[in-house]
Amino acid sequence: MEKIELTKLFKDGPMQVTLRRATFDKLQLKPAVNYRGKTQDEVFFQKQEGANVEFEVVRRMDFDPEGVFEITVVYTVRRTLADEYVNADVDFREVLHKCELKDFNFLCGNAFSLMSLIISQFTQASNGIPMVSPPVYCGIAAKPAPVEENK
Repeated sequence: MEKIELTKLFKDGPMQVTLRRATFDKLQLKPAVNYRGKTQDEVFFQKQEGANVEFEVVRRMDFDPEGVFEITVVYTVRRTLADEYVNADVDFREVLHKCELKDFNFLCGNAFSLMSLIISQFTQASNGIPMVSPPVYCGIAAKPAPVEENK
């Protein structure tokens, strides 16, 4: 399957972005432990009903090793297909697989900015200092720390 241009796949105009769930779990801190923050974004195809297509957008923030907090924010994004694709056999899981970083930002509209806002509100309410996550799709923003080999 060739990559379909997202700007042609969906109609211009408003999209529906709905908060489904937001969870904030404050965890136990361990003294003298260095924590490394991790942010992970995922986009999943949910369903197609006629011209409407729904995607689930998930952002998870946590730490390695586990501690400090875990936050999960989930939005549903509903887009309207362009007329020529309404009855076409489009494999949206494959479309997502072929997306580049910029494609996710177009596909999901302002969902990532909304997630960033919610996360900063949660963290500010928790410790007075807002932690601002990227307002754009970031995949996995923090790579694991390099493993040191024993010699």
